[in-house]
Amino acid sequence: MAETTYRALRAEVQKVANSVARDGETIRGIGQRADQNAGHVAYVADQLANLEVDNNTTGEAKDVARIMRGLSTAAIAAASAADNVRGAARAADAQAQKSHEGIDEQVNAMGVPMARASFYTEE
Repeated sequence: MAETTYRALRAEVQKVANSVARDGETIRGIGQRADQNAGHVAYVADQLANLEVDNNTTGEAKDVARIMRGLSTAAIAAASAADNVRGAARAADAQAQKSHEGIDEQVNAMGVPMARASFYTEE
């Protein structure tokens, strides 16, 4: 079994935090574009209605705009959740550093390497 080290764990948590932050921003951008497009589609639906285009066509355009706004709302909620995950990962990293940094420094400063834990078990 591979051992997880303090430094490897912190590096992985930081990597996850950065990845989630990037993905959250991507999702947020998609949501904003969907909202803009929904506005454009709704405008077109209104213009079609002003031209007295049949109700089925204008209704479908308005339905598309409503669905796109729903997509935008969901995307922005997902981006907010990603922000929460990023914050939790950063907090976990800070807590690990606060709790264990001194231990890691002392172990690395030792002139004699530590034996594996199995050395200390009873026969």
